Amino acid sequence: MKKNSHIIILFCLNILLLLIIINDLKPDNKKVIIDKYITRNSDKVHIDIIKEDVNNSEENNNMANENNDIILTLNEIEVYNEKIKNKTNELYDLNSYKSMTKDEILNYIKKYDIPKGKYNDGKLITNEEINAILNNRDIDNIEDALKIQKGIIVKRANLRSFPTTIGFYDTKINDYDKIQETELLVNTGVLILHESKDKLWYFVMSPIYVGWVEKDTVALASDVNYDFFINNSNYGVIIDKYVKIDDITLDMGVKLPYINNKFILPIKLENSEVGKREIDISSDKINIGYLPYTKENVIKEAYKYLGEPYSWGGLNKSVDCSSFIMNIYKTFGFNFPRNTSSQNKSVGEVISLTDKNNNEKLNLINNTEPSLLYQDGHVMLYIGIKNDKHYIIHASGDGMVKESILDNSNYLKNINKLVLVK
Repeated sequence: MKKNSHIIILFCLNILLLLIIINDLKPDNKKVIIDKYITRNSDKVHIDIIKEDVNNSEENNNMANENNDIILTLNEIEVYNEKIKNKTNELYDLNSYKSMTKDEILNYIKKYDIPKGKYNDGKLITNEEINAILNNRDIDNIEDALKIQKGIIVKRANLRSFPTTIGFYDTKINDYDKIQETELLVNTGVLILHESKDKLWYFVMSPIYVGWVEKDTVALASDVNYDFFINNSNYGVIIDKYVKIDDITLDMGVKLPYINNKFILPIKLENSEVGKREIDISSDKINIGYLPYTKENVIKEAYKYLGEPYSWGGLNKSVDCSSFIMNIYKTFGFNFPRNTSSQNKSVGEVISLTDKNNNEKLNLINNTEPSLLYQDGHVMLYIGIKNDKHYIIHASGDGMVKESILDNSNYLKNINKLVLVK
C-alpha cells in the first residue's frame, strides 16, 4: 500500500506539472495584440500573424480584417495620382507633349553637369574622355521635334546623364555611379527627343526622368501600338520582385497587356518597331489588374525584396531606397516620383518630425503602418510593432533590403518626415 501510495502521489504530481505547463502556454486573456511580421524559413518568405492573449474571437476577426481593409480604392488612387503630379515637377505627362523645340530639348540635355575628378575601374577619368562623352551628345545637330517619336522600353534600361557606359565614381572602388539616374522598367513609354553622335543612344523623356538610354532597349512605337501597350484597359501587374523571361527582367510593378489569357511582352523587331510576344506567367507572380491597396499587401510586397542587394539608381538590376518604395506602390496603381527629395513633398500627407525627440516621433508614428519615413537622402517603410519594437523595412545603402528596429536607432534620430499614403 505504501508503495502504491507513492506511485499515486507521483502520478498526481506529474498531472499537476502538465497542467501548469499547459496553463503557461495559454494566453492570460488580458488584452488582444496582433503582431504582423515576416520571417524567413529556409528559402521561403511567409507572413506570420502572432495573436497573443486572445479571448474574444469576434474582436480578433475584426483586428485581422483591418489588415485587409481597402485603404484607397483604385478610383481614389487615380485622384491621388493627380494630386501627386500637381505637387512635383519630377513627373512628366507624356501625353501633353505633341512637339518640342530644339531649345527645349537642349535645355533638358544641358540640365546635367558632368562630374570632374571621378574614377572608373580604379583610374581617373581624363579630360579627353570627358570631352569625348560631351561631344557624343551631338548638341549641334539637335532639331525641332515637330512630331515626337514615341517608344517602348523592351528591356530594363539604365537611364544616364550622359551617353556613355563609363561609370563616374568618387573613389577607385566602384560604388555609386554619379551619372546613373534611374532604371526604366519594361513596357515604360518614352518620348525620343534626340540621338547620340555614335548612334548608340537615345535621349528620352520618361514618366519619371529625362536622360540617355541605349538604343537597343527601346522599340519605336506608332500611336496605335503605344496606346496598346501603355493604355490597355486589360492588363496584369508583376507582383514578385522580378520575373525572368529568357534574358528579359520584369520588375515588380511592370504592367503588361492581357489578351485572350496571354500576357503580351513588347519586343524590338528588326525594323526597330515594337512587336508583340505572347507569354505565360504564373498567377503567384502577376496579378490581373492592380492589387487591392491594403496593409497586408503592402507589407507582403515589401518583404519579397528582403535580402536583395542595394543598387544605386537601379544600375545592378536591383533597387535603391526610393525605387524599392516606388515599385511596391506601383502594384496598387500609384505613380510616385523617383527621388526621395520629391517623394517626401508630394506622395501623401506630410508630417514634420524635425523638432521632435525620439519619444515624440514614435508617438506620431504609432499605428500609421504602412507609412513612409524620410531622412535626408533615404526613405524607409514603417510596418508596425513586433515584440514592443517598431520595425521598418528599407533598401539600405550599406548592402541590401533589410528589416531594422527603429527604436533608439540612428534611423529614428535622423528621420525628419512621416508621410501617410491614405
